[in-house]
Amino acid sequence: MKTWIATFTSLAVLGMSAPSASAGDKEWATAGKVLTGLVAGAVIAKSFEPVPVYHAPAYYAAPVVQAPPPVVVQHAPVVVYPQPVYVQPRLVYVRPAPVYVAPRPVVSFSFGFGPHHHHHGPPVFRHCR
Repeated sequence: MKTWIATFTSLAVLGMSAPSASAGDKEWATAGKVLTGLVAGAVIAKSFEPVPVYHAPAYYAAPVVQAPPPVVVQHAPVVVYPQPVYVQPRLVYVRPAPVYVAPRPVVSFSFGFGPHHHHHGPPVFRHCR
């Protein structure tokens, strides 16, 4: 972007100071001056660009450390026999489950004696066994 700005600025300055071109024997000299100005502007613009820089990563070597050899000690195994454990089983009382017996159905009928359901409300059933 900076190169283009510098190039166009130098072209504008050269364009203001350039003499007017007229037909004659100096046409090639004028064209050469314009091209020389373009090349000079590009060189000047290139000189203002920063130099590319390479940053090498820094590596640090780890310090050399010698670990001491491990100490291995093996003890004789200890054999322990467990003592037998005697436990008397607990006496557990389990109550039997409750039993429900439904009463047997009773069917009764009447021949018209007693109250009737259409006179005094719901019917009255007599239970006979």
